[in-house]
Amino acid sequence: MKFKSRKDWWLSIIVWIAMIFVLGSGVYVLVDKTLDILGFIITFSLSIILPIFILWMWLTTFYVIEDNNLIIRFGPFKRNIPLDNITSVEKTKNPLSSPALSIKRLEIVYGQYNSVLISPFDRKGFIKILSKRCQHIKIKKFIF
Repeated sequence: MKFKSRKDWWLSIIVWIAMIFVLGSGVYVLVDKTLDILGFIITFSLSIILPIFILWMWLTTFYVIEDNNLIIRFGPFKRNIPLDNITSVEKTKNPLSSPALSIKRLEIVYGQYNSVLISPFDRKGFIKILSKRCQHIKIKKFIF
């Protein structure tokens, strides 16, 4: 089952403004014509590659629960977590960097000391399916 990432409105604004700023800055510097060839190549590359990379991560963040694995996809990055290794799930608003596009997150603890923060749009549905596939996991009491 595939779950799209929840996207906070305020984060959407930040991401789009950052992309417009990078593109605008790149165009301004390229039009200014005071760059040597190396500066031109670097500026052109960054002003095109960086927004494409951000957009790639923004549009392709999702989570898939398969028979034996939880797959977390975040742009070019992919993490496979065997369902047998997941020990607990807990709702959180932890702001640490993670493959989550919202502050409404789930902390998934797996292995001995590993955890990942994700933000499926349907948290209740995600937890329901995950608990059916991983009957050994502990679903911690939710405060909010």
